[in-house]
Amino acid sequence: MGKEKEIQEKKEEIKRKDDLLNKRDAEIQEKTEQAKSKDSQNKDLTSQINILSQNLNKTNEKHRKCVAPNPCSNVSKDIYQVRLPGVSAFEAPCNGSGWMVIQRRMDGSVDFNRNWAEYRDGFGNLAGEFFLGLEKLHLVTQSRQHELLIRLGKVDGSTAFEKYDNFRIGSEKDSYLLESIGKHSGEARDSLIEFNLNMKFSTIDRDNDVGDGNCAIYKGGGWWFNECGSSSLNGNFYKDGKSRSRDGIIWGSWHEYDWSVSLTFVEMMIRPKPF
Repeated sequence: MGKEKEIQEKKEEIKRKDDLLNKRDAEIQEKTEQAKSKDSQNKDLTSQINILSQNLNKTNEKHRKCVAPNPCSNVSKDIYQVRLPGVSAFEAPCNGSGWMVIQRRMDGSVDFNRNWAEYRDGFGNLAGEFFLGLEKLHLVTQSRQHELLIRLGKVDGSTAFEKYDNFRIGSEKDSYLLESIGKHSGEARDSLIEFNLNMKFSTIDRDNDVGDGNCAIYKGGGWWFNECGSSSLNGNFYKDGKSRSRDGIIWGSWHEYDWSVSLTFVEMMIRPKPF
């Protein structure tokens, strides 16, 4: 009997050890499964992080293209080489206060009675009288929101300005439509919104204005005409400040719509609007 009891006790001990080993195997298996699950989660998180990183890089790249730096900040008044994303490098004057000059009239040395291709590409002397070019204006103003500042002068030496906070023009396909000018401020008062907003550009060889005849021929220079309107900053230059037949440099709201007045100084300037 004693021997049988000893055998029974050994069997029970072996069973306890087997149960303990089975329990440990189960625990190891469970921990292995947990480790696999965490590894899978880590891989998913890594994949998500990579996707987020790629999206962030794409967003930053779009932001860099959309919000281009001001090419005229921290530069002198000299002619400056303008380089912007998506725009071929070109030269333009900077006035020293962050504004890029896009048009200037001062002495009548340059004829502004030009055709479509010349207004599209630009013409004149960047150090004197010139028009920067509609295609450049389209590309620059489409890149981000721009302000437009117009400085005006009369033969008697008086000056005034008008500023618009959202200047943008369309592509050549849309005849460089004046798509937006935004809100205005200044002592010269507005001479663009009522007659020129949403108008196509017209030149002596391309009549896009509303009404009879070609206002570009009648006024002496290309502009966003609508029945000729109350402004024409590319009109004929008269040194004595007196228009011969309403064909001078006109900003009607400043000279009380006296069409015999022709301005003797104009500068049109743009700069990116600060956020």
